[in-house]
Amino acid sequence: MTEPSIKEDTQKIAAKEQTKRARFKEILKTFLSYNVLQNLAKQEHPEKVREAFESLGPTFIKIGQMLSVRTDILKPAFIKELRKLQDNVKKDDFQTVKTIIEAETELALTDIFLTFEEEAFASASIGQTHKATLLNGQEVAVKVQHAGIKEAIMLDLSLLEKALPLMKYIPKVTVADPREFFLEIKRSLIDELNSLKEAENGQAFYAKNNGWKIVRSPMIYQEYCTSKVLVMEFMEGMSIKQFVKNSTAQPSEQEIKRKKYFGDILVQNFVKQVFEDGYFHADPHPGNIFVQLLPTDHQKATETIKEQHIKRSFGFGSASFDYQKEQELPPYRLVFLDFGMMGRIDAAMIQKLTNVMDSLYGNNAKVIGRAILQLCRQKGPLDEDLFFEQLAPLLDNNYDVGIGEMNLQTLFFQIVDICHQNNLQVPQEVTMLIKAVATFEGMIRELDPTISLVEIATPFAKKYFTEKINWEFEAKKAGIDLLYSAKAAPKIPTKIVEALDDFTRGKSKINFELKRQDELLNRIENMVNRVVIGLILAALIVGSSMLVEFHQGVTSNFVSILGIMGYGIALFAIIFLVIDIIRKGRKK
Repeated sequence: MTEPSIKEDTQKIAAKEQTKRARFKEILKTFLSYNVLQNLAKQEHPEKVREAFESLGPTFIKIGQMLSVRTDILKPAFIKELRKLQDNVKKDDFQTVKTIIEAETELALTDIFLTFEEEAFASASIGQTHKATLLNGQEVAVKVQHAGIKEAIMLDLSLLEKALPLMKYIPKVTVADPREFFLEIKRSLIDELNSLKEAENGQAFYAKNNGWKIVRSPMIYQEYCTSKVLVMEFMEGMSIKQFVKNSTAQPSEQEIKRKKYFGDILVQNFVKQVFEDGYFHADPHPGNIFVQLLPTDHQKATETIKEQHIKRSFGFGSASFDYQKEQELPPYRLVFLDFGMMGRIDAAMIQKLTNVMDSLYGNNAKVIGRAILQLCRQKGPLDEDLFFEQLAPLLDNNYDVGIGEMNLQTLFFQIVDICHQNNLQVPQEVTMLIKAVATFEGMIRELDPTISLVEIATPFAKKYFTEKINWEFEAKKAGIDLLYSAKAAPKIPTKIVEALDDFTRGKSKINFELKRQDELLNRIENMVNRVVIGLILAALIVGSSMLVEFHQGVTSNFVSILGIMGYGIALFAIIFLVIDIIRKGRKK
């Protein structure tokens, strides 16, 4: 290696270190200025935490958006505030965008696109989107990653990883492990920085949902996608948020019906994503769902609403035929966009979620509790009786509330809080689903306040449960259980007589289990320790008094000094005990 190249490398390393130090100072200054860690720890002033994250840019905006998922860590007020996080990233100029596309695809822009609009029509923290036309005439949306954004985010992540010990001040870290949470954020951000991953997600979502009733999803053109460029079908429309805003103050009957229809379709589709596909859109906020009005020549489309196989027998034989009834679809489509955050649930987790949904509908505290215990991971000692005791009042409070009036976000947050108090950790995929449900529920209530996600989801979950049951296996299992019960039934009287005989002979034992035994023993031990310390202090004071009164010979002054020292030690010990008692009293 030549001397100039060594010097050049050294300068690059020095510049990189300088950038890292400057960024660290900026993060530290902002955190201190907005008191971020203390506000997070005490869960106070959420608006200051939001402002701090916005001022620090894309990495922290994404972290804030991910924290808004964690109803198991933050209170509803914090969740609500962090959902207001806005991207304030400047758009890249056309020349920068052109350079990135050509470098990524190794093709000239004109070799891919017939037309390419220089001005981006949308921009977010990771990238910006331009409208273009492929050489075959297909209109597409081209999402291009911002220049230098990957390097900036990776720098922030490396600094955060070094400062990870500070995250212990975030509340409830006994259940939400800071390192695990950081790794989750890191994985998610790295995935979002890889447009190929989003392309893969978009293609999977397209295969499962495009064409389902009035739901649509853009086709992904993977041959033009790279790690920094995503090319997908351009689908024009307005966000469902704008659609709601555009509604008149006194909506017509047609507008009300349209809103209700949209809400109903979206809920059915979301439940399908969770319980049938096991693959759901994890960020279904109003900006990611568009309402598309079809052109007049594309408006006539139908969907099958009833299918039936009919068989008829006649004297000379039989005949069968398939019958299906169709209805015309409305001239609107609901388009899902942005596939950076997707949730996956395996069959076993779907079964557990089905059990929870079914138990919530039945409103039986024991059944709900058992379903939740199956869902969570135990991270410490668990007292099941105490868990059920804490869960019962919450469910009783919701017992008189109609299933359509349940506030899912609040209910889930309270259940998650009880789980944490009992050393139960909610799986990450379920936490992501809770966030998606909360976001989705808010949007649905804007469309039609009478629509209930729970009310529509429960029958769907029951249908899934019924379809997935192996009835032959269950019947055999029930038959075997019945056989064992039939064999055991004649022995019941004999067993009762034996038990009574043992009781009369004094051979029976009754075991009592004391709840919170360790806590009680610790308190008794503390009390005994204080009594012992009190006795020692009393003896020290008495002994010191005797020494102070000692007046024989030349050693009297020395002995008196020892007595005074004993008084001093006793005084300090008493002050310490009083402070400790007051501190523990305030803590309680």
